[in-house]
Amino acid sequence: MAARELFDVAVVGAGMAGLSAARALVEAGRRVVVVDKGRGIGGRMATRRIGTAVFDHGAQYFSVRSRGFGNVVAEASEAGEAVVWSHGFPVLDASGAMELPGEGHPRWCGKPGMTAIAKRMAVGLDMRTASRVEAVAVEGDRVLLRFEDGATIEAQACVLTPPVPQTLDLLDAGGVPLDAGERATLGKIDYEPCFALMAVLASPSKVPPPGGLSLEAGPIAWIADNQQKGISPLPAITIHASSQFSREHFDGDPAAVAVALLAAAERWIDGGASGVVEQSLHRWKFARPVSMFESPLAVVHRTPSIVLAGDAFAGQRVEAAATSGAAAARWLTRNERSGT
Repeated sequence: MAARELFDVAVVGAGMAGLSAARALVEAGRRVVVVDKGRGIGGRMATRRIGTAVFDHGAQYFSVRSRGFGNVVAEASEAGEAVVWSHGFPVLDASGAMELPGEGHPRWCGKPGMTAIAKRMAVGLDMRTASRVEAVAVEGDRVLLRFEDGATIEAQACVLTPPVPQTLDLLDAGGVPLDAGERATLGKIDYEPCFALMAVLASPSKVPPPGGLSLEAGPIAWIADNQQKGISPLPAITIHASSQFSREHFDGDPAAVAVALLAAAERWIDGGASGVVEQSLHRWKFARPVSMFESPLAVVHRTPSIVLAGDAFAGQRVEAAATSGAAAARWLTRNERSGT
């Protein structure tokens, strides 16, 4: 990264909201840069390999209700990068009874993993991964992104899409003043954590078709068979812990967490824990927002413009995050034309 660069818009975060905002802004003719602290892109649209086994360990599927996101999915589907996984999943209720799914709306997934959708959205964008922003500041009529390596990016506007607590830390570090009432509202936005345990199995799992199961009680909230899902050549399951279990054990011993989750998942693993060949535990600190902002975006500074977007602004779904990013892009283009 050069010592100092200038863009029309800087987008922080390469998840669905950031990619959606950047794509719309580039299509509107803006010079845009997308920066993310991670080595990959997609945020919780995350796919990982353990050997040749493949896991979606963040978002498991997505739905399509809007035309804008529908166009993205249609393009990915035509390229073989998005497929319908199911029209519903069985549910294990608190009594242990299995409720089979009815015929619901399509649940889509990426192929060969959820990150495929993010990669498609990133085509043609100026992406800067492994670039950690330490502060977002305002200097005159420009927004400054300051990075931990000492580099700086200048932009005429900025879209911030990290989880809201991280976004507020960046603005505080840069000394950007916020309206007291809005700052208080944003500060109340909270997220659930989640453990994701990825396990390679010696033999196919016992997860019922179509390879996804929702649980209403106990330490597990969701278990997915990535082989049934069609993304892993080897038997491989993803276990998402419940929000309560994740909160209680988030700072605990990872090995103990893995043991507890595998014990709770024994009935779906041939041979129980002894049927696990290899495993890896991931912690999502900001897995899902549990309180929402009332608008699909928040404008926290107008000249220059700093706009917040993400799944806490439009809903918890994958599509909602993309919709929020697109709304931020529309606001910026309208604001630029009107000069307000």
